[in-house]
Amino acid sequence: MRFLHRVSLFLLLFVALGCTNLLSQNGLLLGGGISALVPSNGFENDNFGFNDVANIGGGINFSSLWFFNPRLSLGSGLGYTYFPKDEDTWNQSRRGDIKVNYQMMNLTAQGNFYFNEEKIRPYLGVAFGLYYLRNMVDFDSNYTGTNNDASVSYVSNTFQAGFGPEVGLLIKIIGEQFATLSVRYTVIPNIEAEYFPEDDVTINPHGKQNHWGLQAKLYFGKK
Repeated sequence: MRFLHRVSLFLLLFVALGCTNLLSQNGLLLGGGISALVPSNGFENDNFGFNDVANIGGGINFSSLWFFNPRLSLGSGLGYTYFPKDEDTWNQSRRGDIKVNYQMMNLTAQGNFYFNEEKIRPYLGVAFGLYYLRNMVDFDSNYTGTNNDASVSYVSNTFQAGFGPEVGLLIKIIGEQFATLSVRYTVIPNIEAEYFPEDDVTINPHGKQNHWGLQAKLYFGKK
């Protein structure tokens, strides 16, 4: 855990320093937004995966865009997302009370290509970055103290690299105010299951935590 805290602190300092340096650049926009997120099993829908254990979630993010010409931009993002449990998969109402959720923090860099220089600019982009995943399961069995007691509680913390192709629109509102609407498919490569036979616990049996994201952001720049 101490290592995770150090890495998280380093990443936050890196973003803060990067934003400070960029503030002096022309074409810089700073902002943030919200997102709706849909867990996905990728293109292997017949397999048990993230879509089976998590439900539609939401997120917030802080972002930057820097235009080094009207059709190309670089940016960064710091985001947090939350996925609740899938009620059907985790239905244990007859056996006890279970709490499950999937949380992510991500730090990404992104490049975009814009198809025109008009007020509304369609674009294609791709983001690369580091994802901190915190998956929690807490099951309080109704049969505590008996041979049928299946109570279990664990939290899985891990860092994973990931990337996400994105398609969207950049919309100029007024002056140096802009909005973006976009759809991103985030790919987090396979996460190995962790098995603890002494506790009869398997963490992350679903592997990948890929997801679709519909994002809306507002950006503000210098006049």
